[in-house]
Amino acid sequence: MEIQKARNLLGHMPEEANRLIHFLNTKTSEELAALDIRDRTGTILTIKRVLTMRTLMQNLERRCQDMQVEIDYFIEKFAVLHERGLPSLLGSKQCLLRQVEYTHSLNKHVVDQANASSSTATEKAFPSSQTLYNNLENLFYIEHEVKHIFTVQPNFYRYIDIDETLRKLQRHKLP
Repeated sequence: MEIQKARNLLGHMPEEANRLIHFLNTKTSEELAALDIRDRTGTILTIKRVLTMRTLMQNLERRCQDMQVEIDYFIEKFAVLHERGLPSLLGSKQCLLRQVEYTHSLNKHVVDQANASSSTATEKAFPSSQTLYNNLENLFYIEHEVKHIFTVQPNFYRYIDIDETLRKLQRHKLP
């Protein structure tokens, strides 16, 4: 949305800015004085704000696309786990669950599976390593599968970088 606002605000200004800078650099100080331009450098710096805003907008677009690729990759890997019986990442409002909520959902899922497997057993056995393994097998499976989602530890550098670029874009004032 902010990218679209910046794109609409810029319009064809970057092309015009390049032509204006070229025009100012080819004129002598007397010709500029006749046009009522006293400070060539200051005027060029003011015009370059348009080019700076275009660069900020392009950087933001590129970073958002990179982040979207990573999000899609994560969702794709998690969809495979969801097909295998893992609880969904999405809550009731189709928003991502917070980590605490998802941990609670996972724990409930494992307890439900452990209860289901113990209720189907015909005879109650004393706790042994085999019955413990049978009850917790799904937990180990889930932990192993979730570890494969993150091939590298997730870092939030991209989010912070995108936020900073967005703030710069919003603060940037065009002439």
